[in-house]
Amino acid sequence: MSGKWKGSIVVALLVMMTLISGCGGDDSKNSVTIFMMPNGLTPDSKFQETVKDKLQDKLGEETKVEFNSSPIYNIQKLMVEYAAGMNDLVILSKADVENYGKNGANLPLDDYFKAEDYPEGVFEGGVIRGEEEELVQEKHLFAIPLSKLKMFKDAGFAPDDVFVTLAVSADSVDKSIAAIKAMME
Repeated sequence: MSGKWKGSIVVALLVMMTLISGCGGDDSKNSVTIFMMPNGLTPDSKFQETVKDKLQDKLGEETKVEFNSSPIYNIQKLMVEYAAGMNDLVILSKADVENYGKNGANLPLDDYFKAEDYPEGVFEGGVIRGEEEELVQEKHLFAIPLSKLKMFKDAGFAPDDVFVTLAVSADSVDKSIAAIKAMME
């Protein structure tokens, strides 16, 4: 792809981010938005509703749960989802979690979960450090496999190579962590 096309794509994404940032209501701090697009796997729509309803029950009425997925894996759609910053939790294949993690798209989970309990989700990823907000590569727990989440096992979709991660754009880290913990129960 030529540099001219890459530049055009970046400009288009920035325009879309600007337009999207004006959408929505004030309740983003009272909601958890989950986006799911594992490469090569497509769970049925009943699965999505089951997980959404169970998670909503566990988090209570004060937290709105939104669960979005893409029926077809598309790397451009994934790039737009991350760039738009509309998702709190993202469920992807391990390779995608690691690739986007290197660019600082996911927050470390070490402060909330024991890394030794989820060694599959420990890898080097980008973390913002210092006054100049430099992106440095550090080893952290960045993701938790669905195979370790009871809610996904009970719903019949818990592949070993699909992970949930906390997007750096999460509106409420606390609510997002509460959602992951609820998925474990």
